[in-house]
Amino acid sequence: MEMKEVIGRRRSIRFYLPHRPLEREKVQKMLEAARRASCVGNVNNSRAIVIWKEQASAELIQALTPPLGYQQMQTAPCFIIWYSDAAAYQIDKWIDSMKNLAATRRLGSNAEETKRVIEQFLRPVFGPRWQEIAVSPLAFMDVGQAVAQATLVAYDEGLGTCLMSSPLMLDKLTKLLKLPGTATVICVMSVGYAAESWEAGGQTHKAPFEELFHEMEYGRPFKPDPKVDEELKAAKLIQEAAPLPWRDAELKYLVNALNLDEGRQINVVFPPSQ
Repeated sequence: MEMKEVIGRRRSIRFYLPHRPLEREKVQKMLEAARRASCVGNVNNSRAIVIWKEQASAELIQALTPPLGYQQMQTAPCFIIWYSDAAAYQIDKWIDSMKNLAATRRLGSNAEETKRVIEQFLRPVFGPRWQEIAVSPLAFMDVGQAVAQATLVAYDEGLGTCLMSSPLMLDKLTKLLKLPGTATVICVMSVGYAAESWEAGGQTHKAPFEELFHEMEYGRPFKPDPKVDEELKAAKLIQEAAPLPWRDAELKYLVNALNLDEGRQINVVFPPSQ
């Protein structure tokens, strides 16, 4: 399958086969793909904790469950908690990572000269601000790139995934998983074999292209070429939009076949009154 079709066929899966175990080696492949993602200065701030549902406590599963997350929480065999570790940006580690890029000929054209520039110019600039940069949008974007690569490898391995998050969930997970104070939980990913069809009801509607993308300045939409749209349809990156006509019947079948408790559709836990 070509890359564009992989992207076009990807769906957020919320119904998994609870009886089919998830192979550990497939999770390892996802994590390796995440490890290979681009990141600032090669600091490797993207981290993850793999949770096997059958080994998890009821308290942990409850903490993992976001509002409207009941289907995947009842059926997925595995969850991956993705987080960013600000400690990776500690200035000495950061400078060493940059110098290693130079030494391995991944940065600059002259290794020793590049190392000198890093030490003389970058350390004074980033040294006083590394803690601020460690929780900047760019740091969190790097986790997003890692998650995206893991997602595509999961699909390539015949798996489905779904990303979930909520503020209360992230705070609880930080405590339950004994994460360091430098950790910022980004999201939870459910992983397993899909019980629903790969179409999952059709491709999700997105905002109009020209509302999202601009050219040269804000307010000047990037005009899409209809011929390119047709090319992407042929490549199956653009597919039939949801809902497909048989989706309601599929959802009814899934709820019955998986014996899901529809009374657990909403999982909202309010903090105690202060």
